[in-house]
Amino acid sequence: MELPQVEFISKSQDGLLNTLESNQSNYDGLVVIFTEKKALADLLPVAQKYMDLDSTFGDSVQLLVTHDGKPAERIVVSPTGTIYNDFDDVRRFKDAAYAAGIKALKAGMRRPLVCFADEPSSSLAWSFDADQDDYQHFAAVTLMGLFESTFEPVDVRQHAARTKKNVKTFESLGFVADVDAETVKTIKACEMGRRVAKDIGNPDPEIMSPIHITEYIQEQFKDVDNIKLTIIDDIDVIKKEYPLAHAVTRASLAVPRHHPRFILFEYSSPDQSQVKENLYFVGKGVTYDTGGADIKCSGHMRDMSRDKCGAAAVAGFFKTVSLLAPTKVNVTGGLALVRNSVGPDMYVSDEIIVARSGKRVMVGNTDAEGRMVMTDLLCQFKEKVLEHKQANTPSSAAPSFLFTCATLTGHAIRAYGGYGITLDNGFARKHKISKRIYNAGHILGDPFEISTLRREDVECVKGGRSSEDLVSANDLPSTMTSRGHQYPAGFMLQASGLDQYGLDNKELSIGYTHLDVAGSAELLAGEGWSIPRVTGSPVVALTGAFLF
Repeated sequence: MELPQVEFISKSQDGLLNTLESNQSNYDGLVVIFTEKKALADLLPVAQKYMDLDSTFGDSVQLLVTHDGKPAERIVVSPTGTIYNDFDDVRRFKDAAYAAGIKALKAGMRRPLVCFADEPSSSLAWSFDADQDDYQHFAAVTLMGLFESTFEPVDVRQHAARTKKNVKTFESLGFVADVDAETVKTIKACEMGRRVAKDIGNPDPEIMSPIHITEYIQEQFKDVDNIKLTIIDDIDVIKKEYPLAHAVTRASLAVPRHHPRFILFEYSSPDQSQVKENLYFVGKGVTYDTGGADIKCSGHMRDMSRDKCGAAAVAGFFKTVSLLAPTKVNVTGGLALVRNSVGPDMYVSDEIIVARSGKRVMVGNTDAEGRMVMTDLLCQFKEKVLEHKQANTPSSAAPSFLFTCATLTGHAIRAYGGYGITLDNGFARKHKISKRIYNAGHILGDPFEISTLRREDVECVKGGRSSEDLVSANDLPSTMTSRGHQYPAGFMLQASGLDQYGLDNKELSIGYTHLDVAGSAELLAGEGWSIPRVTGSPVVALTGAFLF
Protein backbone atom coordinates (compact mmCIF):
# COMPACT_ATOMS: atom_id res chain seq x y z
CA MET A 1 0.00 0.00 0.00
CA GLU A 2 3.04 2.28 -0.15
CA LEU A 3 2.80 5.40 -2.27
CA PRO A 4 5.00 5.82 -5.33
CA GLN A 5 8.06 7.94 -4.69
CA VAL A 6 7.53 11.50 -5.97
CA GLU A 7 10.27 13.82 -7.15
CA PHE A 8 9.16 17.44 -7.45
CA ILE A 9 10.89 19.28 -10.26
CA SER A 10 10.98 23.04 -10.65
CA LYS A 11 10.47 24.54 -14.08
CA SER A 12 13.78 25.85 -15.40
CA GLN A 13 14.28 29.39 -16.62
CA ASP A 14 14.61 28.02 -20.14
CA GLY A 15 10.99 26.94 -20.09
CA LEU A 16 8.91 23.83 -19.54
CA LEU A 17 9.97 22.02 -22.72
CA ASN A 18 13.65 22.26 -21.80
CA THR A 19 12.80 21.05 -18.29
CA LEU A 20 11.08 17.99 -19.71
CA GLU A 21 13.88 17.21 -22.17
CA SER A 22 16.61 17.58 -19.55
CA ASN A 23 14.82 15.17 -17.21
CA GLN A 24 13.48 12.60 -19.69
CA SER A 25 16.32 10.11 -19.15
CA ASN A 26 15.12 9.49 -15.59
CA TYR A 27 11.60 8.51 -16.67
CA ASP A 28 9.92 6.10 -19.07
CA GLY A 29 7.19 8.37 -20.37
CA LEU A 30 5.53 11.76 -20.13
CA VAL A 31 2.05 12.70 -18.88
CA VAL A 32 0.70 16.13 -19.85
CA ILE A 33 -2.43 17.55 -18.19
CA PHE A 34 -3.93 20.45 -20.13
CA THR A 35 -7.01 22.65 -20.37
CA GLU A 36 -6.60 24.47 -23.68
CA LYS A 37 -5.62 22.58 -26.83
CA LYS A 38 -3.55 25.57 -27.91
CA ALA A 39 -1.41 25.27 -24.79
CA LEU A 40 -0.83 21.59 -25.56
CA ALA A 41 0.16 22.40 -29.15
CA ASP A 42 2.49 25.18 -28.00
CA LEU A 43 4.26 22.78 -25.65
CA LEU A 44 4.28 19.78 -28.00
CA PRO A 45 4.53 20.54 -31.74
CA VAL A 46 3.81 16.86 -32.41
CA ALA A 47 0.39 17.36 -30.83
CA GLN A 48 -0.43 20.00 -33.44
CA LYS A 49 0.25 17.44 -36.17
CA TYR A 50 -2.22 15.06 -34.56
CA MET A 51 -4.79 17.87 -34.28
CA ASP A 52 -4.34 18.72 -37.97
CA LEU A 53 -5.13 15.11 -38.85
CA ASP A 54 -7.91 14.57 -36.28
CA SER A 55 -10.08 17.45 -35.07
CA THR A 56 -11.19 15.38 -32.07
CA PHE A 57 -7.64 14.87 -30.85
CA GLY A 58 -7.30 16.25 -27.32
CA ASP A 59 -10.94 15.76 -26.42
CA SER A 60 -10.09 12.68 -24.35
CA VAL A 61 -7.06 10.97 -22.86
CA GLN A 62 -4.76 9.69 -25.63
CA LEU A 63 -1.27 8.27 -26.19
CA LEU A 64 1.23 9.92 -28.50
CA VAL A 65 4.31 8.20 -29.88
CA THR A 66 7.09 10.48 -31.11
CA HIS A 67 9.63 9.57 -33.80
CA ASP A 68 12.55 11.48 -32.29
CA GLY A 69 11.84 10.67 -28.64
CA LYS A 70 11.51 14.36 -27.72
CA PRO A 71 10.50 15.33 -25.13
CA ALA A 72 9.64 11.64 -24.58
CA GLU A 73 9.01 8.60 -26.72
CA ARG A 74 5.59 7.97 -25.15
CA ILE A 75 3.34 10.85 -24.13
CA VAL A 76 -0.07 10.57 -22.50
CA VAL A 77 -2.13 13.73 -22.94
CA SER A 78 -5.20 14.21 -20.75
CA PRO A 79 -7.61 17.16 -20.97
CA THR A 80 -9.35 18.67 -17.96
CA GLY A 81 -12.11 20.06 -20.12
CA THR A 82 -13.63 23.38 -19.17
CA ILE A 83 -12.65 24.85 -15.80
CA TYR A 84 -14.10 28.35 -16.02
CA ASN A 85 -17.86 27.99 -16.33
CA ASP A 86 -20.26 28.46 -13.43
CA PHE A 87 -20.25 24.81 -12.37
CA ASP A 88 -16.61 23.70 -12.73
CA ASP A 89 -14.36 22.80 -9.82
CA VAL A 90 -10.96 21.28 -9.09
CA ARG A 91 -12.22 17.73 -9.71
CA ARG A 92 -11.52 18.46 -13.39
CA PHE A 93 -7.83 18.05 -12.55
CA LYS A 94 -8.37 14.95 -10.40
CA ASP A 95 -10.41 13.27 -13.14
CA ALA A 96 -7.85 14.15 -15.82
CA ALA A 97 -5.01 12.84 -13.65
CA TYR A 98 -6.86 9.62 -12.83
CA ALA A 99 -7.60 8.95 -16.52
CA ALA A 100 -3.99 9.75 -17.44
CA GLY A 101 -2.66 7.45 -14.74
CA ILE A 102 -4.80 4.53 -15.90
CA LYS A 103 -3.74 5.11 -19.53
CA ALA A 104 -0.06 5.38 -18.60
CA LEU A 105 -0.17 2.15 -16.60
CA LYS A 106 -1.87 0.30 -19.47
CA ALA A 107 0.78 1.67 -21.82
CA GLY A 108 3.44 0.13 -19.61
CA MET A 109 4.79 3.25 -17.91
CA ARG A 110 6.17 2.74 -14.42
CA ARG A 111 8.15 5.96 -13.98
CA PRO A 112 6.25 8.78 -15.73
CA LEU A 113 7.13 12.45 -15.66
CA VAL A 114 4.00 14.60 -15.15
CA CYS A 115 3.48 18.25 -16.06
CA PHE A 116 0.81 20.85 -16.87
CA ALA A 117 0.68 22.45 -20.31
CA ASP A 118 -1.26 25.33 -18.74
CA GLU A 119 -2.52 26.26 -15.30
CA PRO A 120 -5.75 27.86 -14.00
CA SER A 121 -5.54 31.64 -14.05
CA SER A 122 -8.57 32.69 -12.03
CA SER A 123 -11.01 31.54 -9.37
CA LEU A 124 -14.73 31.00 -9.65
CA ALA A 125 -15.15 31.73 -5.92
CA TRP A 126 -17.82 29.09 -5.39
CA SER A 127 -17.23 28.72 -1.69
CA PHE A 128 -18.80 30.49 1.27
CA ASP A 129 -15.39 32.06 1.90
CA ALA A 130 -15.15 34.82 -0.69
CA ASP A 131 -11.35 34.90 -0.38
CA GLN A 132 -10.96 31.22 -1.19
CA ASP A 133 -9.39 30.31 -4.55
CA ASP A 134 -11.19 27.34 -6.10
CA TYR A 135 -8.01 26.10 -7.77
CA GLN A 136 -5.40 26.98 -5.17
CA HIS A 137 -4.63 23.28 -4.63
CA PHE A 138 -5.04 22.08 -8.23
CA ALA A 139 -1.55 20.55 -8.31
CA ALA A 140 -2.09 18.70 -5.04
CA VAL A 141 -5.47 17.41 -6.23
CA THR A 142 -3.84 16.29 -9.49
CA LEU A 143 -1.30 14.31 -7.46
CA MET A 144 -4.12 12.67 -5.50
CA GLY A 145 -5.75 11.69 -8.79
CA LEU A 146 -2.50 10.08 -9.92
CA PHE A 147 -2.19 8.24 -6.61
CA GLU A 148 -5.76 7.04 -6.99
CA SER A 149 -5.04 5.59 -10.42
CA THR A 150 -2.29 3.38 -8.98
CA PHE A 151 -4.27 1.95 -6.06
CA GLU A 152 -5.67 -1.55 -5.79
CA PRO A 153 -7.46 -2.54 -2.55
CA VAL A 154 -6.29 -5.21 -0.16
CA ASP A 155 -8.43 -8.02 -1.59
CA VAL A 156 -6.91 -7.46 -5.04
CA ARG A 157 -3.40 -7.33 -3.59
CA GLN A 158 -4.00 -10.53 -1.64
CA HIS A 159 -5.26 -12.33 -4.76
CA ALA A 160 -2.25 -11.11 -6.73
CA ALA A 161 0.08 -12.45 -4.06
CA ARG A 162 -1.67 -15.84 -4.07
CA THR A 163 -1.50 -16.13 -7.84
CA LYS A 164 2.02 -14.64 -8.00
CA LYS A 165 0.94 -11.80 -10.25
CA ASN A 166 2.10 -8.22 -10.03
CA VAL A 167 -0.28 -5.35 -9.33
CA LYS A 168 0.33 -2.61 -11.87
CA THR A 169 1.51 0.55 -10.15
CA PHE A 170 3.98 3.37 -10.56
CA GLU A 171 7.39 2.86 -9.02
CA SER A 172 7.98 6.61 -8.98
CA LEU A 173 6.64 9.87 -10.34
CA GLY A 174 8.33 13.02 -11.52
CA PHE A 175 6.06 16.02 -10.97
CA VAL A 176 6.79 19.42 -12.50
CA ALA A 177 4.87 21.65 -10.10
CA ASP A 178 5.43 24.06 -7.25
CA VAL A 179 3.96 22.44 -4.16
CA ASP A 180 5.21 23.44 -0.73
CA ALA A 181 6.54 20.80 1.65
CA GLU A 182 3.69 21.12 4.15
CA THR A 183 1.08 20.56 1.45
CA VAL A 184 3.00 17.55 0.15
CA LYS A 185 3.05 16.06 3.66
CA THR A 186 -0.68 16.65 4.04
CA ILE A 187 -1.58 15.20 0.64
CA LYS A 188 0.46 12.05 1.27
CA ALA A 189 -1.19 11.66 4.68
CA CYS A 190 -4.61 12.15 3.06
CA GLU A 191 -3.85 9.49 0.48
CA MET A 192 -2.66 7.00 3.09
CA GLY A 193 -5.91 7.64 4.99
CA ARG A 194 -7.96 7.17 1.84
CA ARG A 195 -6.17 3.91 1.15
CA VAL A 196 -7.04 2.57 4.60
CA ALA A 197 -10.66 3.60 4.02
CA LYS A 198 -10.70 1.88 0.62
CA ASP A 199 -9.04 -1.25 1.97
CA ILE A 200 -11.77 -1.57 4.58
CA GLY A 201 -14.67 -0.37 2.45
CA ASN A 202 -14.05 -2.24 -0.80
CA PRO A 203 -13.76 -5.98 -0.02
CA ASP A 204 -16.61 -8.43 0.38
CA PRO A 205 -18.27 -9.02 3.78
CA GLU A 206 -16.22 -12.13 4.55
CA ILE A 207 -12.84 -10.56 3.79
CA MET A 208 -13.77 -7.48 5.83
CA SER A 209 -15.96 -8.90 8.57
CA PRO A 210 -15.90 -7.13 11.95
CA ILE A 211 -13.15 -9.48 13.14
CA HIS A 212 -11.04 -9.04 10.00
CA ILE A 213 -11.47 -5.26 9.98
CA THR A 214 -10.19 -5.25 13.55
CA GLU A 215 -7.16 -7.34 12.58
CA TYR A 216 -6.47 -5.03 9.63
CA ILE A 217 -6.66 -1.92 11.82
CA GLN A 218 -4.41 -3.45 14.44
CA GLU A 219 -1.85 -4.14 11.72
CA GLN A 220 -2.14 -0.60 10.33
CA PHE A 221 -1.60 1.01 13.72
CA LYS A 222 0.82 -1.47 15.31
CA ASP A 223 3.83 0.85 15.01
CA VAL A 224 1.89 4.06 15.65
CA ASP A 225 2.68 5.55 19.04
CA ASN A 226 0.38 8.59 18.96
CA ILE A 227 -2.94 6.71 18.58
CA LYS A 228 -4.35 4.65 21.42
CA LEU A 229 -6.46 1.70 20.21
CA THR A 230 -9.05 -0.10 22.33
CA ILE A 231 -10.74 -3.24 21.01
CA ILE A 232 -14.02 -4.39 22.55
CA ASP A 233 -14.87 -7.98 21.61
CA ASP A 234 -16.73 -9.23 24.70
CA ILE A 235 -20.37 -9.76 23.67
CA ASP A 236 -21.65 -9.17 27.22
CA VAL A 237 -19.79 -5.86 27.37
CA ILE A 238 -21.20 -4.85 23.98
CA LYS A 239 -24.71 -5.75 25.13
CA LYS A 240 -24.31 -3.62 28.26
CA GLU A 241 -22.48 -0.62 26.77
CA TYR A 242 -24.06 -0.53 23.29
CA PRO A 243 -27.54 -2.07 23.63
CA LEU A 244 -28.98 -0.63 20.41
CA ALA A 245 -26.08 -1.94 18.35
CA HIS A 246 -26.27 -5.28 20.14
CA ALA A 247 -29.89 -5.62 19.04
CA VAL A 248 -28.88 -5.10 15.41
CA THR A 249 -26.15 -7.73 15.58
CA ARG A 250 -28.11 -10.32 17.58
CA ALA A 251 -28.78 -12.62 14.64
CA SER A 252 -25.09 -12.64 13.72
CA LEU A 253 -24.08 -14.09 17.09
CA ALA A 254 -24.98 -17.60 15.91
CA VAL A 255 -22.01 -17.38 13.50
CA PRO A 256 -18.72 -16.81 15.39
CA ARG A 257 -16.88 -15.38 12.39
CA HIS A 258 -19.56 -12.64 12.12
CA HIS A 259 -19.30 -11.50 15.75
CA PRO A 260 -19.27 -7.74 16.35
CA ARG A 261 -16.34 -5.58 17.35
CA PHE A 262 -16.12 -2.03 18.66
CA ILE A 263 -12.90 -0.09 18.14
CA LEU A 264 -12.00 3.12 19.96
CA PHE A 265 -9.28 5.51 18.78
CA GLU A 266 -7.75 8.29 20.86
CA TYR A 267 -5.33 10.96 19.71
CA SER A 268 -4.10 13.63 22.10
CA SER A 269 -2.24 16.72 20.95
CA PRO A 270 1.39 16.74 22.13
CA ASP A 271 0.76 20.28 23.41
CA GLN A 272 -2.60 20.50 25.17
CA SER A 273 -2.23 24.25 25.64
CA GLN A 274 -2.58 24.69 21.85
CA VAL A 275 -5.78 22.68 21.48
CA LYS A 276 -8.57 24.68 19.84
CA GLU A 277 -11.12 21.87 19.32
CA ASN A 278 -11.93 18.45 20.70
CA LEU A 279 -13.30 16.24 17.92
CA TYR A 280 -15.21 12.95 18.26
CA PHE A 281 -16.10 10.72 15.30
CA VAL A 282 -18.51 7.77 15.21
CA GLY A 283 -18.36 5.50 12.16
CA LYS A 284 -21.09 3.13 11.00
CA GLY A 285 -19.52 -0.21 10.18
CA VAL A 286 -22.33 -2.53 9.10
CA THR A 287 -20.26 -5.11 7.25
CA TYR A 288 -23.36 -6.51 5.61
CA ASP A 289 -26.88 -5.14 5.74
CA THR A 290 -29.57 -7.64 4.76
CA GLY A 291 -32.18 -5.28 6.15
CA GLY A 292 -32.82 -7.81 8.90
CA ALA A 293 -36.45 -8.82 9.42
CA ASP A 294 -37.47 -5.94 7.13
CA ILE A 295 -35.38 -7.64 4.50
CA LYS A 296 -34.07 -5.89 1.40
CA CYS A 297 -35.71 -7.55 -1.58
CA SER A 298 -35.95 -7.12 -5.36
CA GLY A 299 -32.20 -6.79 -5.72
CA HIS A 300 -31.82 -3.99 -3.14
CA MET A 301 -29.50 -6.09 -0.98
CA ARG A 302 -26.79 -5.81 -3.60
CA ASP A 303 -23.88 -3.51 -2.64
CA MET A 304 -24.71 -3.79 1.07
CA SER A 305 -21.16 -4.95 1.81
CA ARG A 306 -20.37 -1.23 1.41
CA ASP A 307 -22.49 -0.22 4.40
CA LYS A 308 -19.24 -0.15 6.37
CA CYS A 309 -17.78 2.83 4.50
CA GLY A 310 -18.56 5.34 7.26
CA ALA A 311 -16.44 3.36 9.72
CA ALA A 312 -13.84 2.83 6.98
CA ALA A 313 -13.55 6.61 6.51
CA VAL A 314 -13.18 7.24 10.24
CA ALA A 315 -10.41 4.63 10.43
CA GLY A 316 -8.75 6.23 7.41
CA PHE A 317 -9.01 9.68 8.98
CA PHE A 318 -7.16 8.42 12.04
CA LYS A 319 -4.41 7.09 9.78
CA THR A 320 -4.08 10.63 8.43
CA VAL A 321 -4.16 12.09 11.94
CA SER A 322 -1.38 9.74 13.03
CA LEU A 323 0.84 10.89 10.14
CA LEU A 324 0.19 14.63 10.55
CA ALA A 325 0.28 14.66 14.38
CA PRO A 326 -1.68 17.96 14.65
CA THR A 327 -1.25 20.11 17.73
CA LYS A 328 -4.50 22.10 17.65
CA VAL A 329 -6.96 19.23 18.02
CA ASN A 330 -7.63 16.22 20.19
CA VAL A 331 -9.40 13.52 18.17
CA THR A 332 -11.39 10.56 19.50
CA GLY A 333 -13.15 7.99 17.35
CA GLY A 334 -15.29 4.89 17.57
CA LEU A 335 -16.24 2.23 15.05
CA ALA A 336 -19.34 0.10 15.49
CA LEU A 337 -18.61 -3.04 13.45
CA VAL A 338 -21.65 -5.31 13.20
CA ARG A 339 -23.57 -7.41 10.71
CA ASN A 340 -27.32 -6.97 10.27
CA SER A 341 -28.13 -10.62 9.66
CA VAL A 342 -31.28 -12.66 9.27
CA GLY A 343 -31.87 -15.46 11.76
CA PRO A 344 -34.01 -16.82 14.60
CA ASP A 345 -32.72 -14.20 17.05
CA MET A 346 -32.91 -11.15 14.80
CA TYR A 347 -34.37 -7.97 16.21
CA VAL A 348 -37.76 -7.02 14.80
CA SER A 349 -40.00 -4.02 14.42
CA ASP A 350 -42.10 -3.12 17.47
CA GLU A 351 -39.35 -4.17 19.91
CA ILE A 352 -38.54 -1.57 22.52
CA ILE A 353 -34.87 -1.36 23.44
CA VAL A 354 -33.41 0.85 26.15
CA ALA A 355 -30.46 2.83 24.81
CA ARG A 356 -27.29 3.63 26.73
CA SER A 357 -28.78 7.06 27.45
CA GLY A 358 -31.81 5.45 29.12
CA LYS A 359 -34.14 6.44 26.30
CA ARG A 360 -36.66 3.77 25.28
CA VAL A 361 -36.45 3.20 21.54
CA MET A 362 -39.21 1.47 19.62
CA VAL A 363 -37.86 -0.22 16.50
CA GLY A 364 -39.84 0.97 13.50
CA ASN A 365 -37.89 -0.74 10.73
CA THR A 366 -34.95 -3.11 11.12
CA ASP A 367 -33.44 -1.76 7.90
CA ALA A 368 -32.95 1.56 9.71
CA GLU A 369 -30.10 -0.08 11.60
CA GLY A 370 -27.37 2.52 11.02
CA ARG A 371 -28.72 5.05 13.51
CA MET A 372 -29.16 2.23 16.05
CA VAL A 373 -25.57 1.11 15.57
CA MET A 374 -24.07 4.59 16.11
CA THR A 375 -26.28 6.10 18.82
CA ASP A 376 -24.73 4.44 21.88
CA LEU A 377 -21.21 5.40 20.77
CA LEU A 378 -22.47 8.94 20.31
CA CYS A 379 -23.84 8.83 23.85
CA GLN A 380 -20.51 7.50 25.14
CA PHE A 381 -18.64 10.37 23.50
CA LYS A 382 -21.12 12.84 25.00
CA GLU A 383 -20.19 11.35 28.39
CA LYS A 384 -16.50 11.76 27.55
CA VAL A 385 -17.07 15.44 26.76
CA LEU A 386 -18.69 15.91 30.16
CA GLU A 387 -15.81 14.13 31.91
CA HIS A 388 -13.27 16.17 29.97
CA LYS A 389 -15.03 19.40 30.90
CA GLN A 390 -15.00 18.51 34.58
CA ALA A 391 -11.30 17.58 34.47
CA ASN A 392 -10.42 21.27 34.01
CA THR A 393 -7.36 20.57 31.85
CA PRO A 394 -5.82 23.10 29.41
CA SER A 395 -7.82 21.61 26.51
CA SER A 396 -11.12 21.25 28.37
CA ALA A 397 -11.97 24.90 27.68
CA ALA A 398 -11.89 24.22 23.93
CA PRO A 399 -15.28 23.46 22.33
CA SER A 400 -16.23 19.86 21.57
CA PHE A 401 -17.76 18.65 18.32
CA LEU A 402 -19.26 15.21 17.76
CA PHE A 403 -19.77 13.60 14.35
CA THR A 404 -21.58 10.59 12.97
CA CYS A 405 -20.29 9.33 9.61
CA ALA A 406 -22.32 6.78 7.71
CA THR A 407 -23.59 5.46 4.41
CA LEU A 408 -26.93 5.96 6.11
CA THR A 409 -29.80 6.57 3.70
CA GLY A 410 -30.92 6.03 0.14
CA HIS A 411 -32.61 9.41 0.52
CA ALA A 412 -29.16 11.05 0.60
CA ILE A 413 -28.51 9.72 -2.89
CA ARG A 414 -32.00 10.68 -4.06
CA ALA A 415 -31.56 14.21 -2.69
CA TYR A 416 -27.95 14.99 -3.67
CA GLY A 417 -26.71 12.26 -6.00
CA GLY A 418 -23.04 11.47 -5.58
CA TYR A 419 -22.27 14.13 -2.98
CA GLY A 420 -21.73 13.75 0.74
CA ILE A 421 -24.15 15.60 3.01
CA THR A 422 -23.34 17.50 6.18
CA LEU A 423 -25.84 18.96 8.67
CA ASP A 424 -25.34 20.64 12.05
CA ASN A 425 -27.04 21.20 15.34
CA GLY A 426 -27.13 24.79 16.55
CA PHE A 427 -23.74 24.86 18.28
CA ALA A 428 -21.97 23.25 15.30
CA ARG A 429 -23.76 25.65 12.95
CA LYS A 430 -22.64 28.58 15.11
CA HIS A 431 -19.04 27.40 14.64
CA LYS A 432 -19.56 26.89 10.89
CA ILE A 433 -18.61 23.21 10.98
CA SER A 434 -20.58 22.24 7.86
CA LYS A 435 -19.33 25.30 5.99
CA ARG A 436 -15.75 24.32 6.83
CA ILE A 437 -16.33 20.81 5.50
CA TYR A 438 -18.02 22.24 2.41
CA ASN A 439 -15.20 24.71 1.70
CA ALA A 440 -12.42 22.19 2.33
CA GLY A 441 -14.10 19.52 0.23
CA HIS A 442 -14.65 21.98 -2.59
CA ILE A 443 -11.02 23.04 -3.00
CA LEU A 444 -9.62 19.54 -2.39
CA GLY A 445 -11.91 17.57 -4.70
CA ASP A 446 -14.06 15.86 -2.03
CA PRO A 447 -17.23 17.97 -2.31
CA PHE A 448 -20.15 18.09 0.11
CA GLU A 449 -23.61 19.61 0.17
CA ILE A 450 -24.98 21.35 3.26
CA SER A 451 -28.35 20.22 4.54
CA THR A 452 -30.27 21.52 7.57
CA LEU A 453 -31.62 19.94 10.73
CA ARG A 454 -35.13 21.33 11.35
CA ARG A 455 -37.71 21.00 14.11
CA GLU A 456 -39.71 18.50 12.05
CA ASP A 457 -36.71 16.14 12.09
CA VAL A 458 -36.76 16.12 15.87
CA GLU A 459 -40.53 15.97 16.36
CA CYS A 460 -41.28 13.13 13.95
CA VAL A 461 -39.32 10.52 15.91
CA LYS A 462 -40.84 11.28 19.32
CA GLY A 463 -42.84 8.44 20.84
CA GLY A 464 -46.59 8.52 20.47
CA ARG A 465 -47.35 6.29 23.49
CA SER A 466 -46.19 6.06 27.08
CA SER A 467 -44.38 2.81 26.19
CA GLU A 468 -41.54 4.50 24.29
CA ASP A 469 -39.61 7.75 24.20
CA LEU A 470 -38.52 7.59 20.57
CA VAL A 471 -39.32 5.67 17.39
CA SER A 472 -36.30 4.78 15.28
CA ALA A 473 -38.10 4.95 11.92
CA ASN A 474 -41.43 4.49 10.19
CA ASP A 475 -42.33 1.53 8.00
CA LEU A 476 -41.16 3.08 4.73
CA PRO A 477 -37.70 3.23 3.10
CA SER A 478 -35.86 6.54 3.53
CA THR A 479 -36.35 7.27 -0.17
CA MET A 480 -40.13 7.24 0.39
CA THR A 481 -40.01 9.37 3.54
CA SER A 482 -40.05 13.15 3.60
CA ARG A 483 -36.75 14.52 4.94
CA GLY A 484 -35.44 10.97 4.83
CA HIS A 485 -31.77 11.90 5.32
CA GLN A 486 -32.39 14.60 7.95
CA TYR A 487 -34.61 12.96 10.54
CA PRO A 488 -32.14 10.14 11.40
CA ALA A 489 -29.88 12.86 12.77
CA GLY A 490 -32.81 14.09 14.84
CA PHE A 491 -33.22 10.58 16.20
CA MET A 492 -29.54 10.18 17.11
CA LEU A 493 -29.45 13.64 18.67
CA GLN A 494 -32.24 12.69 21.09
CA ALA A 495 -31.52 8.99 21.61
CA SER A 496 -27.95 9.83 22.67
CA GLY A 497 -29.07 12.61 25.02
CA LEU A 498 -27.17 15.23 23.00
CA ASP A 499 -30.32 17.31 22.64
CA GLN A 500 -29.80 18.41 26.25
CA TYR A 501 -26.58 20.22 25.25
CA GLY A 502 -27.76 22.60 22.57
CA LEU A 503 -27.51 26.38 22.41
CA ASP A 504 -30.09 26.70 25.19
CA ASN A 505 -27.77 24.99 27.68
CA LYS A 506 -26.05 27.93 29.34
CA GLU A 507 -23.43 25.78 31.06
CA LEU A 508 -22.25 23.54 28.19
CA SER A 509 -23.12 23.32 24.51
CA ILE A 510 -21.82 20.44 22.41
CA GLY A 511 -21.62 20.52 18.63
CA TYR A 512 -23.09 17.69 16.59
CA THR A 513 -22.65 17.22 12.84
CA HIS A 514 -24.04 14.29 10.89
CA LEU A 515 -22.30 13.19 7.68
CA ASP A 516 -24.34 11.01 5.36
CA VAL A 517 -21.86 9.74 2.78
CA ALA A 518 -24.15 7.26 1.05
CA GLY A 519 -23.60 9.18 -2.19
CA SER A 520 -19.89 9.98 -1.94
CA ALA A 521 -18.34 6.90 -0.32
CA GLU A 522 -18.43 5.08 -3.66
CA LEU A 523 -19.08 6.02 -7.24
CA LEU A 524 -22.75 5.89 -8.20
CA ALA A 525 -22.24 3.26 -10.88
CA GLY A 526 -19.93 0.33 -11.42
CA GLU A 527 -18.55 -0.95 -14.70
CA GLY A 528 -21.02 -3.32 -16.29
CA TRP A 529 -22.75 -5.33 -13.58
CA SER A 530 -19.97 -4.82 -11.07
CA ILE A 531 -20.46 -2.82 -7.88
CA PRO A 532 -18.84 0.64 -7.82
CA ARG A 533 -15.36 1.71 -6.77
CA VAL A 534 -14.94 2.97 -3.19
CA THR A 535 -13.66 6.57 -3.02
CA GLY A 536 -12.39 7.05 0.54
CA SER A 537 -14.65 10.09 1.06
CA PRO A 538 -14.76 12.04 3.39
CA VAL A 539 -11.12 11.60 4.54
CA VAL A 540 -9.86 14.47 2.39
CA ALA A 541 -12.68 16.89 3.30
CA LEU A 542 -12.24 16.20 7.02
CA THR A 543 -8.48 16.67 6.76
CA GLY A 544 -8.90 19.98 5.00
CA ALA A 545 -11.53 21.19 7.46
CA PHE A 546 -9.80 20.24 10.71
CA LEU A 547 -6.13 19.39 10.13
CA PHE A 548 -4.86 21.46 7.18
